Amino acid sequence: MWREWKYVKDYISQSGLYLTSWLFFLLCLIPSLASGDEIKCLEFLHLNPPSPTIQLLKFTTQSHCGSPFSIYSGLPRHVWDPDRATVMIVPGKRPATVQPSWVRTMAQELLARGQENVLAVDWLILPDMKLTEAAEQIGKKLSQIIQRLLIIGSAPDMFHLIGFGVGAHIAGTAGYNLDGTIGRITGLDPFASVFSEANNSVYLDYKDGQYVDVIHSNFNSTEPMPALGFSSPLGHVDFYIGTGFQLPGCARGLFNREKYLLCSHHRAHQIYTSSIRASCHHLAFPCQSVADFQQAKCTLCSSPGLNSCPEMGYDITWLPSSRPLAFQPMAAFLTITSAPPYCVTPLLLELNLGGILSVEAKLYIQLIGNAVKTSTMLVSGHHMTEFVANKVYQFMISADSDGDFHTLSLEFSTQRLLYLEMRKRRISIHHLLLSYLPKGRRIAYRAWNITAVENQRVEVVLEKIWV
Repeated sequence: MWREWKYVKDYISQSGLYLTSWLFFLLCLIPSLASGDEIKCLEFLHLNPPSPTIQLLKFTTQSHCGSPFSIYSGLPRHVWDPDRATVMIVPGKRPATVQPSWVRTMAQELLARGQENVLAVDWLILPDMKLTEAAEQIGKKLSQIIQRLLIIGSAPDMFHLIGFGVGAHIAGTAGYNLDGTIGRITGLDPFASVFSEANNSVYLDYKDGQYVDVIHSNFNSTEPMPALGFSSPLGHVDFYIGTGFQLPGCARGLFNREKYLLCSHHRAHQIYTSSIRASCHHLAFPCQSVADFQQAKCTLCSSPGLNSCPEMGYDITWLPSSRPLAFQPMAAFLTITSAPPYCVTPLLLELNLGGILSVEAKLYIQLIGNAVKTSTMLVSGHHMTEFVANKVYQFMISADSDGDFHTLSLEFSTQRLLYLEMRKRRISIHHLLLSYLPKGRRIAYRAWNITAVENQRVEVVLEKIWV
């Protein structure tokens, strides 16, 4: 029990949080994040050090466990090849008793993708050490390690640092100390508390590398805890997932304890790991806010210097190869499914309303094909929307399945409890258009003259067209 309690207490203390005793009682029941492979693998540091400590671990296809990696002159190429890209995974802060097993999973995915130089940057600090100070010291040590590898014969643009939580700021500090020459730095939900008020030399910044991409998965609070990740943009491209809390697949209440409190934060490294060998893409849309994204105000991908949608994840074949990058830093938004590979199919739904009545409702839809059916999706947002006659409405649809659709099931939920059919209001839809995003996919679906009754599902037969 003490191990579980110590993990949660330590995680909360780094946020500067003070929770009530009843919440602490619930939290102490949280099961350890450790998985079964920790019994077999004990390569990560597991004793509290007297001072900030860092070690490198090398991963190979021969073993799921990492092994200590030392840098010395004459390092054999079969151990580390300076002519090939090097990926360094930097985990977040952890108690000494908890091994970051997700690092092993990510390392094995990278190896399976063809990466040979896969290293983990393992680090521990004193429990009461300030996180900004820790990131600065560990980041500086990491930059010195990279400099030693550069002397052996590698180049800065051959390095890719992947940091989670506080580890994102360690990677950024290393890049800062190397004058922004590192080829790529990926921040996985960079930790916000205390760093948001720190000097920019301590937290991750787009100037720390030639390309800095950031995944924001917990940028809104999960009551009673504030957001663990940054809400402000940090990189060249900042990917914002969903609403930034209670992401698909995460628990909805405290009685699921750890899954409720930390799920969205940890989703960042889970999604990234899944993307390494995924066959689908995480298309994101440059936008100003979550609300604008949900209201389909950001369906175009092209921007000065970038002619395609940004894609979240490991693969950056979509990114222009020239450096420095020709586009300005941008925020891009997307949603995910509840399980790996987390990819959705983005579509645009346009409703051209007719009639004379206006209705406040939530709009739910479901897409159905010959061999596919999506889940039922709330597309109008969590608040009631006023649907006004003779107006056009657009909604971003993130379907969890793709296929050849022939039916759209929709319902306007007004939450009015009416039993007499004659008292129920009717919503007239003059024209419905469902099109794929981005616009390059030439298939769309349409329907005409639909009458929907509040709080009742209506099945709309779709006509497939080419646009």
